[in-house]
Formats: sequence, structure tokens, C-alpha cells
Amino acid sequence: MVESTRTAPPAAPLPQHVTEPLLALITQRSLDADYEHVAARRRTTGVAAGTKSAPRHTAAIVLVVFGLLVTVAAVQTSRNASVDQSSRASLIDQINLRRQGVAKLQAQLANQQTRQLRLRDELTALATAQQATRSRIQRLDVRTGFGAVRGPGVQITVASAPDSNASETVRDSDLALLTDALWAAGAEAISVNGERLTVLSAFRNVGVGILVNSQPVFPPYVFSVVGDPNELPANLLSSSAGAAWYALKDSFGFRFDVKNGGTMDLPAAPPANLRSAKIIPPKNLDTQTKGDSTS
Repeated sequence: MVESTRTAPPAAPLPQHVTEPLLALITQRSLDADYEHVAARRRTTGVAAGTKSAPRHTAAIVLVVFGLLVTVAAVQTSRNASVDQSSRASLIDQINLRRQGVAKLQAQLANQQTRQLRLRDELTALATAQQATRSRIQRLDVRTGFGAVRGPGVQITVASAPDSNASETVRDSDLALLTDALWAAGAEAISVNGERLTVLSAFRNVGVGILVNSQPVFPPYVFSVVGDPNELPANLLSSSAGAAWYALKDSFGFRFDVKNGGTMDLPAAPPANLRSAKIIPPKNLDTQTKGDSTS
């Protein structure tokens, strides 16, 4: 038996969409379709396939415009840089000027503060000197009779004897003797019938009356004496001037009454008007007047 040999026909090639990858196939077909679409549009409009003048002109124009923009931007940047540099230098100059002005003001402030401290020290010294001078003037006013005072003391009444003749009446010299005796006994202030006795006071007979500080006073003569009421009568009796007064009063029979006056207010004498004398200002405010005590 003869076996026949048959050859199998070759297998048909597989389709492209089977053998090629899906992504490559999609890309290739998409590009082919795009080319066909462009070619069909050119055939319809009659534009040759190789004409590219319009895109070249457009590209040239775009390059020129871009170059102009770059140039303008560079010039503007350069100008802005110059302006910024000038503004920065101007600001630095202004800052330096302001710093110099502040330094001058600070120096002036320091000088004014130093001057203020010096003036304050001077003012304190002057205020202290003024207070010391005022206290010294007050003490002098009290001692000289030109300042009002208040304090304990005695009241003394002096009058002529009843039915005495003109030669036996109390005279200016008698009152002056009693006043000297009271000063020696420790009196600090004296007034006679309301007239304050001062270092310038004097008794002077005028008719039936007596002048004190150029003001007439009439009997009875009331002495208001500021001082220790417990020591004044005893000191008056024990002093030489007091002994002379007691001898005079006993000789003429003067009325002489002494009693505790309690707290008394003595007025200040009117200030004296200087006609020839002139006040010399002290060279040093801290220097005390000669004879002025601090007690």
C-alpha cells in the first residue's frame, strides 16, 4: 500500500491589529488619519504641499517681537536699578542727616539737664538762705519791736499819786527808768498803752501827756510786758535799775500795780522811715548780722 504525502498549506498571516501592540497601533493609525486629513484639505484649497512661507514669516515676526520685548525689559530693568540705587543712596543720606540731628538734640538735652540740675542746686541754696534770713529777720523784729508777738507776761499799771501837784506827777524820765528796769529784769517785749516800744522809742513830755513813738499816751500808763511772769517781778526788785525805780515810786507815792497778764498779744510798731541812713546789702546771705543771736 502506497502512502501519499501531502503538504499542509501555509498558514495565513495574522492581522496587524493582532500582531502589533495596541498602543503603537493606535498612535500609527491616528498619525495616518491626521496626514490624510491634512492632505485632503490642501487638495481642496489648492495649496502645494511644500509651501511653508507663512509659518516662516510668522516665526520671524515672533522672534523680532520677542527680541524687542527682551531689549525693553533689559533697558527698563537697568533704569529701575539706577533709580533704586539713587533712592537707596538718598535714603542713606537722609538717615545720616537725621542721626546727626538727633545727636545734636541729645547733646542739647544733656546740656539743658546739666543746667537744670545746677539751677536747682542754686535754687535750693537760695531757698535755704532765704529761710535763714527770714528767721533772722523775725528774731530781729521781735527784739527791736517791729514784729507782733504773743506770750505770757505781766501787766503793770503806773499813775501819779492822788491829789499830787504838777511836780509830783509821772514824767517821761520816770517811765524811761521803769522801762530800763524791765528790760534788765528779762522783758522780751513791752508796750505802753498799746504803743509798742522799739529800739528807737523815746518818752517825751508834751503838756500833761507823754509822747511814745510820737503818739500821745495818758495816765494811767499800762505796761504790757511779755516775759516769765514768775521771774519778772523778782528780777525787777533785785536789779539796780529796779531798786532806783522803787525808790522813786516810794518818794513820789506813784501807783504801781503788778499782776499776771496771762497770754498777751503785743502789736508791731510801725516801720521807721529812714531819711539819711541806707541799707547795705550783705555780701554773704549766710553771714549773720553782728549782734544777732540764734536763740
